[in-house]
Amino acid sequence: MKLKHITTSVAALAMLCACKPTHHEPQALTLEVPQIVPDYLGVTFAPNIAAPSFTILDDAEEYQTEIGRKGELPAIIIHSDDDGEVEVPLKQWAKLLEEAKGDSIYFRFAMKADDDAPWLGVKTDVMAYVSPNPIDGYLVYRLIYPGYELWSTLGIYQRNLSNYEQTPIVENRDFEQQCVNCHNFAANNPTTGMMLHVRGMPEYGGTILSSGGTVEKLNSRFAGANHGATYPSFSRDGKFIAYSANSVGQLFHTSGAKPIEVVDVAADLLIFDVDNHQAYSDSLIMGTDYIETFPHWSPDGRTIYFCRAKHYDVKHDNPATVMYDLCAIDFDPVTHEFENLRVLYAASEEGKSVTVPRVSPDGRWLMFCRMDYGTFAVWHPESQLCLMNLADNTWREMNEVNSNSIDSYHSWSSDGKWFVFSSKRLDGNWARPYIAAFDSETGMASKPFVLPQKKADFYDEFTRTYNIPELITEPISNADELIQTIQTQKPREIQLLP
Repeated sequence: MKLKHITTSVAALAMLCACKPTHHEPQALTLEVPQIVPDYLGVTFAPNIAAPSFTILDDAEEYQTEIGRKGELPAIIIHSDDDGEVEVPLKQWAKLLEEAKGDSIYFRFAMKADDDAPWLGVKTDVMAYVSPNPIDGYLVYRLIYPGYELWSTLGIYQRNLSNYEQTPIVENRDFEQQCVNCHNFAANNPTTGMMLHVRGMPEYGGTILSSGGTVEKLNSRFAGANHGATYPSFSRDGKFIAYSANSVGQLFHTSGAKPIEVVDVAADLLIFDVDNHQAYSDSLIMGTDYIETFPHWSPDGRTIYFCRAKHYDVKHDNPATVMYDLCAIDFDPVTHEFENLRVLYAASEEGKSVTVPRVSPDGRWLMFCRMDYGTFAVWHPESQLCLMNLADNTWREMNEVNSNSIDSYHSWSSDGKWFVFSSKRLDGNWARPYIAAFDSETGMASKPFVLPQKKADFYDEFTRTYNIPELITEPISNADELIQTIQTQKPREIQLLP
């Protein structure tokens, strides 16, 4: 049945009640809080986040949901029929959050089992907190079907987090269904620097770089490198991009929870100088003894964190024996020299593997994924987010945000007060972006919530995975130029200097 709802302001409540009842006072109370999906109860909201919609799962004929600021009358009242769908109006929600910044809001529920039953209310309001700190205004992600065989229809999109507006950046229907991936930004700002890869036909393939007001296409296979540039990390000043140059393969399981395994056949680390269009590496991070992948810069641009495993024979060795340690190496941006390679966490000694290290903007914390083996967390149900204190390299599992179903790719907001990560916790099939507040003083995160959508049943019906969620401070405004560059430009050759 279609959702019916009545939204009122507190000022208009009395007048509306005079002509038509809009509020039902519970005639009985229960201690049992209803279950809602997606779950937004007890979370910390950013003051600029879009209104969450959800479904009440408890069986009833009618539902009443009230939302308001702690200690005040409800600012929003929503009536739902027996489908239990609650779709919160955007304008009233935005006004409530603005008034409640740094304070709590409540969700108050009541329900009526049938026409003859009394209204049953929940005795205790369910609280949520509104942070005084806004989140970066946009989220960029790739939408792709979750199998390895259906990448012919995909694109990279940006979502305005204060409403539900999603706009395409590039869609591969505009260039012969070639694969597009690995978008990345300098300091969460596409104006400072952004890039993405296009894989496939030579006339379209390459690395698309937007920097200094110019968009160009680079040959992803640097001259002198063993493999093509793959996983990127922009330095915060936009002057360098660290790449792992990977040779990637796929293995298929005949049974079990992991249908596919994406493996590195080989990989090295490279540094690309954006202004000079030159690339650098070193024998410390390039060669056949080790596989290096997923680099990430420190905020000062002088240290690169990455994952490293011992080289193995993909044709004969079991991929379940390949485990990556968390490492770091120093880089001099003037001399382009590398030194002081070190292991920060020898996960392999514990029979574990780490991937996707991401350093907070203040340089104090490093978030990573930990799993049983390998480096491609999206196919590992046991993948969990972990947090390292870079002052002493101690780390912990982030139990306050983890679930039992693939918690993986993560990225920080520009100020480090928020982060977003991928999780398949809703149904085990599709990755969705989850958002959590972060306290840099304590190193603790709030209860995460899934990206809000306008329709309560959105995630029941949307069958594409959100891949590589990245927060940005301003929208990407040159999408047409990116597409034109993909379609028409020949890739520029880049030399890896000895």
